[in-house]
Amino acid sequence: MTTLLDRRQSIASGERGQAFVMVALLLAVFGGMVAIAVDFGAMATDRRDLQNAADAIALAAAQELPDEAAAQVTAESWATKNDIALSEMELTFVAQSVNEPNPKVIVELTQDHEFTFARLIGVTSAEVGASAASIKTSPAGGEGVVPLSVTEPALEGVVYGDPVVLKYDATEILTGNTAPIRIDDPGSGNCTSSDNYCAGVKYGSQATVCAEGTDDTYCTGASVVDTEPGNKVGATRNAVNWRIANTAVECDEFDEVFEDDPTTAEVGVYSLVPECNPFLPGGYLSNRVIVIPVIEALCNGSCEVTIVGFALFFLEGFETPGSCTGNECEVIGRFARVEQNIGLLAGTFDADSELQFVRLVS
Repeated sequence: MTTLLDRRQSIASGERGQAFVMVALLLAVFGGMVAIAVDFGAMATDRRDLQNAADAIALAAAQELPDEAAAQVTAESWATKNDIALSEMELTFVAQSVNEPNPKVIVELTQDHEFTFARLIGVTSAEVGASAASIKTSPAGGEGVVPLSVTEPALEGVVYGDPVVLKYDATEILTGNTAPIRIDDPGSGNCTSSDNYCAGVKYGSQATVCAEGTDDTYCTGASVVDTEPGNKVGATRNAVNWRIANTAVECDEFDEVFEDDPTTAEVGVYSLVPECNPFLPGGYLSNRVIVIPVIEALCNGSCEVTIVGFALFFLEGFETPGSCTGNECEVIGRFARVEQNIGLLAGTFDADSELQFVRLVS
């Protein structure tokens, strides 16, 4: 005869059995969710790594543009460095044209990602893709350039790394101009807070200047500027000495700041050492790396000059060390060419430009 106690024990036993089944099912579901999350997290990591590889390949290949054959070789070399099989990479080159101001390379990468746990639900693999596009361009202009100048004829035949006069002194020039130009509004000339020339040499100009012929799409600013006549002794001495004094010892020599660019076979193309690159955040103070406008020619007295491009220099200082008094105040810089972003706006590629750089684009 079944008693009430027996019935209760039977019901309790059945409920415990059902609970065990539910717990087992929930653990299986939860475990499956965790496993799939691990798998898809790994896939997201692979996609991020693939995107980094695409960016690196595109930037390296673009440095060889507009030579598409050389860019192809470089892209394949960088793909190998990033463990990308050539069959997993597709390159597209876009030549410079009326509608394309800059030569461009497009890199598309695809790889199969193998799952571990998702196989339990029938998903064995998935395709992971990444793409990047990079252009080779010349600077259109921008802020922060130093209001000295160098003429096109002065750069003819100059080898990268050679010294170039960035400002003459009163004994070396007959036109009344020693190469300073007026980018910001005129100042007091005594290197106080109201002296825009001195502040511009110290910190870079606040106003935007553009190379002649630049489309307003890329740069909006003056390409014709006035000269700053006279020797500008006090302001120049103060500003140049400030830049030299405020450069870290780790970056106060040309060879400490520039190294041969490992991504190009072209002789004389440098790469800024990251720790001494003033256009990147962090690193050491490197105020001796400056961008100077290139002008057509100097004129006589207070007059207008045309900016045709920009050039990068390492500020050596005065021709006679410590000398910027009276009629003497000649400033020397060493000419450098890099194919890196130096804080200027991208414009239209010019094969004859003294500065060219590559940039990722959408």
